[in-house]
Amino acid sequence: MSMRALFAITARQLRLPSSSFRIAAPAAAVASGSLCSRQPLLASTASFNLSTQQQCREYGSSKKGAKKGKGGSKKGKEDDEDSGPVEMTLDLDKMAEQMEHSVGRFAEELQAVRAGRASPAILNGVRVVLKGGSASLPDLAMIAVKDAQNLIVIPNSPDTQRPIETSIRSAGLGLNPRIEKDAIIVPVPKSTKESREKLLKSLGAMAENARVHVRKNRQDAMKRLKADSKDNMTPDEVKAWERDIQTATDKYTGRIEEQLKAKQREIERT
Repeated sequence: MSMRALFAITARQLRLPSSSFRIAAPAAAVASGSLCSRQPLLASTASFNLSTQQQCREYGSSKKGAKKGKGGSKKGKEDDEDSGPVEMTLDLDKMAEQMEHSVGRFAEELQAVRAGRASPAILNGVRVVLKGGSASLPDLAMIAVKDAQNLIVIPNSPDTQRPIETSIRSAGLGLNPRIEKDAIIVPVPKSTKESREKLLKSLGAMAENARVHVRKNRQDAMKRLKADSKDNMTPDEVKAWERDIQTATDKYTGRIEEQLKAKQREIERT
């Protein structure tokens, strides 16, 4: 008696359709992937069928990235491109590192500020008016402490000495600089209510400068994200990246505010 006839008799005894029985696929069929087109022996439960379908999907996806022959279809090539990882130009770690640098530099500037004492940080917010525009004073000169009550400013170029002296005088800091040879001497008055108010104003300018740098880092990151999002990125993924960028921005601008308020309290107590 043949195996097919034996299965038919067994099916009638169990009151099952003979189609429920199939001869198990050989190992060669499993290895070749043709198992996906076959039904397993006694495949009468949904759970087994689901498991088999899942295995078939995984098997198919593993072949998806296989190297195509010369006659491969155009769609197959597109599938290969879609299945590959998206190469991001946006680097959140690098962005955070740049923001950290801006906050750290601001903290160093604050440490140098002392009410009633000469501090180079007092002049960091001064903009020097030049022909054709303006520039930050620290970019045009070296600023150092001459003694407890005086700063010395040494211009990088003799041509900027007079514009620097004029800009310091008109910066609203209550300072009266004077030119001495190749340098500019800036006397710092002892702490008074008026001098403290001017110092607090300069702290605000320093904080804003730090915020500008952090916001610039954010803008650069958003530009990179916009470019990256053109390649296989869903709207939800883009929003997730945007949230991460904004979270980092809020974190570092928040630290700037905390440091500013702490220094303001220190100045107000003197």
